[in-house]
Parts: sequence; structure tokens; C-alpha cells
Amino acid sequence: MFSYEGKKALVTGGGRGIGRAIALAFARQGADVAVAARSRDELEGVAGEIRNLGRKAHVFQIDLEHTERVGEMVNKAARELGGLDILVNNAGGMVDLPGAQGQLSETTVEAFDAMYAVNVRSPLFAALAACKLMSQQGRGGAILNIVSIDAVFPAPTEGIYGSAKAALANLTKVLGYEAGKDRIRVNAIAPGVIETRLTEKWLAGDEQRADRASFYPINRVGVPDDVAAAAVYLCSDEAGWVSGNVLYVTGGQLATSDVFRWVRAHNPVPDSSRI
Repeated sequence: MFSYEGKKALVTGGGRGIGRAIALAFARQGADVAVAARSRDELEGVAGEIRNLGRKAHVFQIDLEHTERVGEMVNKAARELGGLDILVNNAGGMVDLPGAQGQLSETTVEAFDAMYAVNVRSPLFAALAACKLMSQQGRGGAILNIVSIDAVFPAPTEGIYGSAKAALANLTKVLGYEAGKDRIRVNAIAPGVIETRLTEKWLAGDEQRADRASFYPINRVGVPDDVAAAAVYLCSDEAGWVSGNVLYVTGGQLATSDVFRWVRAHNPVPDSSRI
């Protein structure tokens, strides 16, 4: 199951973290993979790992705030790889501008526009370019958007980020409907906190890590391979009747609520041997 032999994939934000894990997971399953991100050094490192697995690799250096280049990125990946079967829109996240985090009243127009450019606009137009290409190829395809648990559980200091990820989750469902006629499936993964360079500040010490892990019923923080495993399924032929969905990879976080967390804090979960 989950053979990617003959598949051609493009992964944005593929130089590190979740994107790197997805790119390498696809390559292990037999796909040729193009990776796109801002850092050429990181991209070349991942491309080398892909080639060491016996697969073809291509790098595309791009800042995805510049939406006008996403069509070029998709088409060049297809030319270099000999087609395109899978697009993973993984690039995104916070932008380093005043007003990007904090109260909504502190938001600036510049921060809002930049946040939506990288988290909504570029993924959408990359997906549209991929849909056009896949339709011309006539063999269907899979598009995967990486959103966030913040799309469902609003974070008071990350309102613009969460709203952008919620918008991308909604567009995933709409595009899944529209692209279905061409046998193109569109899904999303919404991860919880995943251990990457971007989350180091929340996981800096044993106490912080344990506190964060206790937030999840499975009692650990996620790792990039958790998301990659879900991506391998959703982009595989075995998921051929799955489209327009958001899969939550959150260690059971959706099973919780504010009330549940309060109850758990005051009434520890019983020993599993007694359940």
C-alpha cells in the first residue's frame, strides 16, 4: 500500500520541519520530489537526502509572500520532474511584522496583508495552477494544504493567523468540490503543536515540554513525521475517495474543551489498567 512509484510531487516549505518530513516520506514511498522555500542551503540539503533515496529532486527558491511567482513554481516543478501529481502547500506561519500577534486592535494593515499573502493567497493560487496543470495531464492528482488547529481553536494572541488558516481550510473544501470533476482531490491537515524550530520557545525545557504534552490526551507533543504519515495517506491512491476534508493531527486535542481541560486538571485521568 501507499506506493508512490512514478508520482511527481511538489512540497512548499520543504527545507525543514514538517515540509522536509513530508518530502522525504514521499521519496521513501517512491516519488520524485521538488521542494520550494526561501533558504537555498536548506533546500539543497533536503534535495540531497531525496537523491540518496534514489529519487529525482529539484529545488525552487521562493518567498511565497510574492504570489505572482507561484504559477512559475508549479510549472517549473512539472517540467523538471516530468509532470505533477501532488502539491503540498506547507509553507506558511507567522510573519515577523508589528501587529502580526497580539490583540486584534493592534493589527496593522501590513501585518494582515502579509499574513494572508503567505497563508491564504499563495497556497490558493499554487493550488489553482496545479489544478490547471493536472487537468491538462488528464490523470487526476492530489492537493494537500497544511492549516493549523488554530483554525478551530482560536488563540487570543494569534487571531489573524488563525483566521488565515481557517480561510485556507474553507477554501480546501470548496476547491475539493470544484476540482473533483477532473479527479483532483483536495484535502488539508490541521496539526497541533509540532516539534520544529518554530516551536522551540514553547518546548525549551523539560517542564515546559511536559506541561505542553499534558495538554494532549495522548500526552506527548507532535513531531514532523506524525504529519508526514498523514500526508502519505491523503495523497496516496488508497485515499482516492477522500476529498474536501480536514484531518486533525493533534494528539486527541479535538476531544477536549475548556470544561474537559478543567476537569482533567482537577481529576487526573485514571490508570489505563482500570479502564
